Formats: sequence, C-alpha cells, structure tokens
Amino acid sequence: MQWKKLIRGLSSQIAVLLWASAAWCGTFTVNPVRIQVSASRPNAMLQITNRDDQQVTLQIHVVTWSFDGQKDVYVDSDDVMLNPPIAVIAPNQTQLIRLALRHQNDGAQERSYRLIVEEVPMPPKPGFRGVQTVVRVSIPIFAAPKASISPRLNWQIVRMSDARLKLIATNRGSAHIQIKSLNVTGADSPQGFLKGTPAIYLLPNQQREWLIDDQRAQGTSRIKVLAVTDAGELNEVLEVQHP
Repeated sequence: MQWKKLIRGLSSQIAVLLWASAAWCGTFTVNPVRIQVSASRPNAMLQITNRDDQQVTLQIHVVTWSFDGQKDVYVDSDDVMLNPPIAVIAPNQTQLIRLALRHQNDGAQERSYRLIVEEVPMPPKPGFRGVQTVVRVSIPIFAAPKASISPRLNWQIVRMSDARLKLIATNRGSAHIQIKSLNVTGADSPQGFLKGTPAIYLLPNQQREWLIDDQRAQGTSRIKVLAVTDAGELNEVLEVQHP
C-alpha cells in the first residue's frame, strides 16, 4: 500500500493524460482511453475498475474540446448521454458506463469532446491531517460525420527575428491526428534540434508551434521532421522561411 499512499500525498489534484490502450489512475483503471463514435455507431462503453481496497465514488461528465492557439478549451455539453453519470464502485469491482450521441454529426468534420471522470473525495477520518488527492481523468471522444474524413498535416519552419526557429504544424483536414513523438534534425546532418516532445492531439483546422532554441540550428537552411502519429510515420524536409 506504500505506493498508493505516495500517490495520494503528491498533490491535491492529478490530471491524467492517456495515450495507451488502458490506463491506471492511482485508484482505478479506465478502458478504453480514446472513444470513437459516428452516425452508424452512436453508442460506446467505458469500463472503470476500482483497484483500491476502499469504495470509490466517481462523477462523470462530457465537455466540448477545442484549442484556441494557446491552450485547450473545454465547455460543458449535453451532446453525449451518460448512464450512469455517478458511479459508486466497490473494491476490486468494475462499472460499465454507457455513452450515446444525442444527435448525429451532420457537419463536414469530426467533433471533439472530452469525457471527464473525477473522483469524489471521501470525508476525511477524524483527526486526519494532510493533503487529500482528487484523481481526474480526461478521455478524448471523437464523433465522426457521415462524410468521409481524414487529417491533413501541413508543416512550416520559420526563422524568427532573434534567429531562432519556429516549427508550425497545421491540421488542414477534417479529422484529428495525434502526434506521439517529434524529432527535428538538420536535413543534411544528423544533428538533433528537437526531440522527445510530449504527445499531443491536433484537431481539425488547428495549429501547434514548437520553438527550436538550439544555437546549432541558427545557420540551418533546411530541416528534416520525423513525426510518429496515429496515422503512421510522417517524414518532411522543409526549407527555412523568413518572416
């Protein structure tokens, strides 16, 4: 139990980013960690298992998900029905959460949501002193329209006024793409300028930027980008543009 006690004492809130097929979140596991729904398949199911030795109470809701150029933006939504929205799970037991779209996506591109699973803290025992942790899990939901959709990633590399480089990725497609890892080198040399970036989602018509703050890149006229994505590996050689 020492590991669980350590997790509970780390902070007052843990936000879990999920990239695997299932995830352990301190006191419970969730599966799957990405949900796809569509007009032909409007229903889905989430499995939550309580791995703790105490009962856990979870509150579940859905928010719309977008990106404003600086940060992810979430807005409460009733587009997705949940049953049940509150789950009380006994130790070592599993609860199934059923999801259903209220309305099919009649647009031309994918809609993005997040399913939030948040632990409701138990009342502290008499005399308790310390920090009580609330585990919060955020699971992406993608709702596809009837129309055929796909991501389309466009890359640019721009030299800024201070000689540093800025890598820009724009998703001009109609579906999300997940960039799992990113490796940037000189096109004519193996020198690495950017590596080990955190995994991100790029939603339709949205853009992400990475600043390359490596002095070795200042004299580079071409770079090579290797991106590992959920749509496969992408290789690009880019000419450095000037503002």
